[in-house]
Parts: sequence; C-alpha cells; structure tokens
Amino acid sequence: MTPARLKKANFRDEALSQLSATALILSLLSVAPRQIVPAQALIAAGRLFEMTERSIRVALNRLDAEAKVRKLARGLYGFAEGAEGVRREVTNWIEAEDRVVEWSGAWIAAYTGDVSRTDRKRLRRHEGALRLRGFRPLRKDLWIRPDNLRGGVQAVAADLIALGLAKDSIVFIASSFSAAEDPVTRTLWDSASLLEGYSRLIEELKRSEQRASTLSIDQAMVETLSIGRYVIRHILLDPLLPKALLATDDRYRLIEQMRQYDRLGQRLWQAFLARYVNNERTPDVASRDRRRLPTH
Repeated sequence: MTPARLKKANFRDEALSQLSATALILSLLSVAPRQIVPAQALIAAGRLFEMTERSIRVALNRLDAEAKVRKLARGLYGFAEGAEGVRREVTNWIEAEDRVVEWSGAWIAAYTGDVSRTDRKRLRRHEGALRLRGFRPLRKDLWIRPDNLRGGVQAVAADLIALGLAKDSIVFIASSFSAAEDPVTRTLWDSASLLEGYSRLIEELKRSEQRASTLSIDQAMVETLSIGRYVIRHILLDPLLPKALLATDDRYRLIEQMRQYDRLGQRLWQAFLARYVNNERTPDVASRDRRRLPTH
C-alpha cells in the first residue's frame, strides 16, 4: 500500500473508531424530523456500524439517565427537556465563525487556585471546559484565551460554567501583560499544527465527497457520518484564535467545506430515517444496499 493510500485508509479508520453509540444517537436525533427517532431506527443504524442492539440500548439508557434524551412513547426517543446545551453542542460548529469578533488585544483569564482537586472526575470536566473554549494555562492555576468571542467575558464565563467550570473559579479580563509575559501568551497555542490540521481535513472532506458516488448507500452513510463527526469534533475543539495570532482563512474554508459535506450526509440519513418515522416497510439494513448514489 502506498503512503497516500495508507494515510487515507488510516483517516477513515480513525474517524470510524471514534464514533461511539452515544455519538451516533445524538447525531441522528439532530438530523431527524422534529428531532424524534424510533429505537428501531437507531438499532438499524447501529448495525451499519457493527454496533449491537444491546450497545445502542445501553447508550440510550445512559443518555436518559444523564437527562440528555428521553423516551417520548414506546420505542420513541427525543432530546430531553432542558437539554438545549446538548443540542447546541451537536450543531454549534455551524456558527463557529459567527462567534468570533475583532480582537482588541485583551485576554479573558480564569484563576482556578481555589478549585478543589479531590474530585478527579469533576476536575477533569472543569479543565475540559476551559480547553473546549480555547483556554490554555499561562501559569499554574491561571488560564487565558484572547477576548475575541461574541458576548465577551460575561458570555464566556456563563458558557464555561454550563460546560462544567468549577464555581470557585474567577473569570475576568486581563487587558495586557508585561513585556516579558506577552511573547509567552502568543505561543500557548500550536499554530503550525492548527494550520496543518485545517489543510488535512479540507482535503479529506473533498476526497470523501468525491468518493461517495462510488459507494453503496450503506457505505456512504457510514462514511459521511463517521468522517463528518470526526471533522466536527475538531471544529468544536478549535480555539477560534484571532487573525493576529493565526492565519484564519483555512479555518473559515474548513467550516464551509464541512457545511457542504454535511448537506450530503443529511440527505442520506434523512432518507434512511424517513423509512422508520413514516412507518413505511423497513428494509433489512444489515444487508448491503447496492444502489449507487447519483453523481453530482
């Protein structure tokens, strides 16, 4: 196998390996009509990814216990009331660039020195919230990010708390740092890796979209959902740095490419879900559907 083919195969395999039963359920709920999905549709979709019925039902029960989804009727599931944050995180990537505003040079800082370290699970969630919103540690117990997100420090602080930031944290504005510290603040993010990642993901999305017309319907559904989720996760984890710290054109291009790719995936999965939502006769999705996608 040539290096180019190996890289492509590894990318698809890596994307597929990171798709859990929980992620599959939340993804399908986000694209389903009225965001309601029969359990049988979720089980059938799971078979396409070689997930067992048991794994899907265990994931449903876990999401129910976490108040992220709820059983609406016998065999029918939707997002739970109050799970707006879950819905938003599934689709938040679409509006990523809309959250960015002009950077004045100020920073949003979070002091975490009073946060308890005894509950390791809560601490991981706390630090995960900071990283998810692009914060990096400047010093022990002091995390910062550029103040370039819409709504400023108040909106960011509320968002961090919703994501799991410990309430003992102090979130505030740091207008500037000393001449000694300022160069350090600009190297907290690995700009080279971010730029390389944008380019790689853009090319992989283009290759996958071109490849889709050669795949069976089942294969195309599996590929678009697994690769789409993989790329979306990278967009959601992006620190959304300002132009002064990172050339942002490729980030914008990646989001636009993902929007185009998402339209392809949604067409496929909405057609699949319609078989169940409309109570039409359900085909055996475990067998290969040899119909071909139309070329674009």
